[in-house]
Amino acid sequence: MAAAHVTDFTKDLADLVEERAAMIQNYVDEGRAVSRDELAKYVWSTAKKIYKLIHPSKSNQKRKSAWDSAKGMLKEIIDFELFHPDTFHGPGVRHVLEPKVLEVLQNYHYFVLTGEVRTRHFPPKLLGETDELLCVDKPVNFTCAYGGREPLPPVSGAKTPAQLLNSEKDAVQLHEYLALKFDYETALGTREFWAEVERKGLKTQPCQCGKCGICACMQAGCCIRLDKETSGVMVAAKTKNGFPEIRMQFKSEHSLEEGGTEKSYFALVRGQVQVPVKPMRPNEDWKHEPHESSEHGRRGRIEIAMLFDQAKGMASCWNDPKSGKGKAQQNGQAGKGWTDGGGDAAGKTPRRLYALTFYEPIAWFTNQDREQFTLLHVQLVTGRTHQIRFHCSAIGFPIVGDCQYGAPQRDRDWAKRVFLHSYETRFREPFTNRWFEATSPLPQDLGQLLCGLVLDRVKEGCRSFLSRRQHAALKAIFKQYDASTKLLRSRDAPVNAAKIVAETSEFPVQASQPGPSGHAGHAGHPDQPGQPADTSDQWWRGQSWGHENGKWSSPWAKKPSGKGQSQEDSDSDEAWGTWKPTKAATRPSNGVPEPEAKRPACRCLCGTASMGECLVLLHVATFR
Repeated sequence: MAAAHVTDFTKDLADLVEERAAMIQNYVDEGRAVSRDELAKYVWSTAKKIYKLIHPSKSNQKRKSAWDSAKGMLKEIIDFELFHPDTFHGPGVRHVLEPKVLEVLQNYHYFVLTGEVRTRHFPPKLLGETDELLCVDKPVNFTCAYGGREPLPPVSGAKTPAQLLNSEKDAVQLHEYLALKFDYETALGTREFWAEVERKGLKTQPCQCGKCGICACMQAGCCIRLDKETSGVMVAAKTKNGFPEIRMQFKSEHSLEEGGTEKSYFALVRGQVQVPVKPMRPNEDWKHEPHESSEHGRRGRIEIAMLFDQAKGMASCWNDPKSGKGKAQQNGQAGKGWTDGGGDAAGKTPRRLYALTFYEPIAWFTNQDREQFTLLHVQLVTGRTHQIRFHCSAIGFPIVGDCQYGAPQRDRDWAKRVFLHSYETRFREPFTNRWFEATSPLPQDLGQLLCGLVLDRVKEGCRSFLSRRQHAALKAIFKQYDASTKLLRSRDAPVNAAKIVAETSEFPVQASQPGPSGHAGHAGHPDQPGQPADTSDQWWRGQSWGHENGKWSSPWAKKPSGKGQSQEDSDSDEAWGTWKPTKAATRPSNGVPEPEAKRPACRCLCGTASMGECLVLLHVATFR
């Protein structure tokens, strides 16, 4: 059959793999076995035939890519570090039995025919994209270890998405998958960064500000983070210039209780949750109270300040009402793991982290042991590390499967992961007045977990949510989405436009000269305003990357005068790096006006062509 990625050798390759798999199939069906040496030679000769047929060469990118894919698919039976197509070497064949060889060959045959991979790790699904951003559905066991927490963003070194998804590791780096899978600007830049790391032996990140084109091109434009066991909506900036805009929207300091960027989750918690009747405020740092909203109705509001111990990987109360102290005060000094931002936890003084979460109980369940559970629809306003997990535990309702925050260990017998899913994210596209809503339907494993419980009741008037699969027992809550359902949709702008601009206008995003492709280029480091933008597609080939006096250097490595760089909360899921308000760089004019279509428009909602003409900003400035 014809495949979407068909090449001149695809049909012959499919026939070859099918034939080799069929021979092993006969042995498996008849219950026969061959000697270890005979099976090893058969596996080696299969790989040899595939290599000879593909005939990879540097001059033919299709054949080279096909061979890289073959190695990724066959790595469970062949050690390609020891493989040579002309010489049999026993240790180069994995010690596996006939059923495993058959499984690997059948999976590879399926890939050759369809272009789709039956992989060890389930690939992220594309929710949608615009000119500036990409939204994907992050599966479980994909990690987000980027954003300045490590000397370099970790990667496996895989050459293709197939190799990465067949990795024997328990987790896959999301930014690595996006960089290998797609060819948008920051993904291409990330692949070039890897090449630069290998070529120059870089050991540390050239920048950790978390908001510039350099940072975007170390993490494939990923703008937010989710925990390893949390699934759902992830947003990536496709362009270097769009990255700072999206990052700014997800800053905790810019979060608004109504309107603006919104992130909602599903969490199944232990116990029967009800919105409190009256406020509970044992101290100013611990508040749990009811809240009325014109859009969301009556919900619970959790405002509990927190701190995060990086060494232990846990959040705790800043001011625990039970003891009257926070952990830092109890210890009498800052622990080695306390973080106040920047990613380096050692010896730092703990800092109070404002955290705000809303929740709405939508369904109540029991299990066969009569234990009670509640499905919460949660809105995350700020974005601290483990915020939802900590807040649910703090009010006495730990998330199912979250043994770190109070769930019993027996949860892991039936809930194989923390029941937390990023369902919906609302945001504005950079440089436009268009607002979008990305939705990740409830994944199959969480739907099946809920079906294993008894649904007692559903909140009256509960709206219907989307799920990946049809679950008859949950039809009062979820409906299966169909192929015609857009998972990235445009939506109406919030009515409080002036408030949104007023909240964010103190943190302007630097606009840069559009590059040759029509996208704005990198505007330089925020601590050096006035540095001209580099509009070259290979923006690190010049002064941005190099060695000075035998040491690694960059034109942005110098510290600003005066106080040291401020560090943003490294303990924030959706925020990292330095975020300092800066003045926009002054760009020399060449006398030629930019095309209107490529000029960055006003970042508010008034619809004007530039910030200087912004009606809302003029209104705000008038009344200050």
